Amino acid sequence: MVAVGGTPIRDTTMADADARFWSLRSFLFVPGGQSRMIEKARTLAADAIILDLEDAVAPDGKAAARALVARALEEGFPASPVVLVRVNGCASGLLEDDLAQVVRPRVDGICLPKCQDAQEVLLLDRLLADAERRTGKPAGALWLVPFIESPGAVLEAAQIAAGAPRVAALSFGAEDLAAAMGIARTREGDEVVYPRAHMALAAHAAGRAAIDGVFIDFRDADGLEQDIRRGRSLGYTGKQLIHPSQIEPTNRLFSPDPEVVARARRMVDTFDAAVAAGQGVVVVDGQMVDRPVAERARRMLAVAAAHAARAGHEPGPGGTA
Repeated sequence: MVAVGGTPIRDTTMADADARFWSLRSFLFVPGGQSRMIEKARTLAADAIILDLEDAVAPDGKAAARALVARALEEGFPASPVVLVRVNGCASGLLEDDLAQVVRPRVDGICLPKCQDAQEVLLLDRLLADAERRTGKPAGALWLVPFIESPGAVLEAAQIAAGAPRVAALSFGAEDLAAAMGIARTREGDEVVYPRAHMALAAHAAGRAAIDGVFIDFRDADGLEQDIRRGRSLGYTGKQLIHPSQIEPTNRLFSPDPEVVARARRMVDTFDAAVAAGQGVVVVDGQMVDRPVAERARRMLAVAAAHAARAGHEPGPGGTA
């Protein structure tokens, strides 16, 4: 149970997942084989860095990229509080070699690409438990983020999300999904609105965060903002990014407005006082506040508190900043 300002958060979805992960807004992909880009990533304000050993690395460059990422993790990422690694998937034949190299003190979690079902989650859970014992990390310290990128995975999303306690979020892969279905991607994204909504719903049903897919045209600032707003309306809590220029608008649009946060605080304080007096409904700023409304306000306060804590570069669970 998380406490914000002395008030316990009773919403089970917030209790089930690490509140810090729920507050992560921007997840910037960094190609694992590009030393210059990795160096630049150390200075960026993304909430999370994803060092990518999968799609961003050519087949003949996997071993070199793995070694480069391992060195980078040893050197650290002072500007980013959370560092994740996207390893190669279960069917690649490279997964165990990746984990042997990249599970180091500064890594906070592993992204599993093209996750197909809960059995793959269980496999990763066992492999990460072994890696934690090998490296001296506390049991369960490493987050796991399965990527939902195929029609079958969309249909299995609820089981994937609930597959292991270390699953912190589901991440939507619209580009691979569209390719698998033979459909063209558009700026508006109407072609993937159902699977996009379905995955977010599955994540929330399991008490996990939901990370939206990339917006490919990083020069289209207006398109990015529209895409972020659409994702937020579906319940997404953060977004994958492919370019540093996307960090600021993503962080801004996924952050609660200060006035809205202040109003949420009034709602929670007034509602709790009413409950203590034996009442179940109050009116705050002209709006009726009952338990569901109050719990939604508590979630916003928890996210805002986590943003404030992260401003001081609080580390993730896997290591120090």
